[in-house]
Amino acid sequence: MPLSRDGRGTGWALAVDIVNTWDEYPRPMDLVEGVEDVRTVLAWHGLPEAAAAVEPSDVERFRRLRTRFEHVFDARSESEAVALLNELVTEYGVPPQLERAGRRWRFRAWPDEREGLRAGAALAAYGLLEALREHGWSRLGRCAGSPCRCVYVDRTRNRSRRYCCVLCADRVAQANLRSRRRAASRPTRKDGTLHGRSRR
Repeated sequence: MPLSRDGRGTGWALAVDIVNTWDEYPRPMDLVEGVEDVRTVLAWHGLPEAAAAVEPSDVERFRRLRTRFEHVFDARSESEAVALLNELVTEYGVPPQLERAGRRWRFRAWPDEREGLRAGAALAAYGLLEALREHGWSRLGRCAGSPCRCVYVDRTRNRSRRYCCVLCADRVAQANLRSRRRAASRPTRKDGTLHGRSRR
């Protein structure tokens, strides 16, 4: 399954990849077929112990978690998105504490990795809250490349991101180019209108 390189290992990127395990393009499909798929997502984001602790019963829990993160991206307001994330943090998180992260300190508000999916869920919720606080709710988006419905966190300087990945951006650009070429190749009458169409 395609996983985020941008932000890899951060909570917000993990949340994005959890949601994007359901895809609508080229057809609706659940990319989580079993426990190994859940482990792959967690391990990709630097949680190997959590991945190893995932059990078959966690597959359905992962799918329910995906739905809850989807609701965050589809929230009708910033307050609603924050409330949904706060619910997740309350359910899966632990009291924040300071810990070393390389040469820096950071607040940790998620369980030990040995708790498996619970640790990943809390990290994802906490990370998405941080992204929302730092960048704003408007930066949480859905891909404009219909029928794709994957999500993203827009971290561009000019708030210009519209697609979940380069593949979707290229696909839409190519479709638009083909459409323009078809329009340009249609024969026109002397009055400048297209054959078979009346001027409005």
